[in-house]
Amino acid sequence: MKFARILVLVVAVVAGLLAFRMVMLSGGGEPAPQIVQAPVETSKVKVLVAEVDIPLGGKLTNDNFAWADWPEEALPRGSVTKTTDPTAEKEFLGRIAKAPIFAGEPIRPERLINTDKGFMSAILPKGKRAIAVSVEEETTAGGFILPGDKVDLILTRNLDDIVFSETILENKRVLAIDATTAGEQDQKNLSPKKTATLELTLAESEIVAQAQQTGTISLALRSAQDSADDAEEDKSRRNDVSYVKYGITSKKVSR
Repeated sequence: MKFARILVLVVAVVAGLLAFRMVMLSGGGEPAPQIVQAPVETSKVKVLVAEVDIPLGGKLTNDNFAWADWPEEALPRGSVTKTTDPTAEKEFLGRIAKAPIFAGEPIRPERLINTDKGFMSAILPKGKRAIAVSVEEETTAGGFILPGDKVDLILTRNLDDIVFSETILENKRVLAIDATTAGEQDQKNLSPKKTATLELTLAESEIVAQAQQTGTISLALRSAQDSADDAEEDKSRRNDVSYVKYGITSKKVSR
């Protein structure tokens, strides 16, 4: 009985050795090789970017921009690279921003103006004119009209104790209030007795110049949703003229 147990044990050991031998010969005992993927190197280029926020009308100085690494595959169109324009730092000094440029944003030449003329003439689009209109707090939405807003112009005239009001221009951009432009305003509203500079065509400038000699111009602030450059004229407004005589408001319909 004891001999039989020893025999079974010997057979089991031999079988185990044979199984281990077969596994080793087949390579199953070797650890699977690990594939290490090398990190993908992203190609970068030197791009000229703004180091600080540059407002509308701001002049570029040495402290305003610098070269920064930028992934080549994500390079915005029109960006200035050191490879294509290595002298851009000197070339852009003194140029004027005709649109706000934010810190970290690549600087593009089309957003800069290179001119020795005044700022206002530099930012005016081709074919446009800038004309100043004398306004007071009660004629500028309580002083809440700011540079960059869009307004309608309302002319009020007093003829023989009859007060007439009519809209003469719609959806016109305010370039500045006094000497404050959109890039320079640092307060919520502006004090009364100001001069609003508007962006108009030559024909519209003539209308405003004549209107200032015949009455008082009020600026009506338009909502942001109704101030697109291609906004349609307000069809709900009838071509009526309101007037006041002896404290009684009436309307005269224009035909």
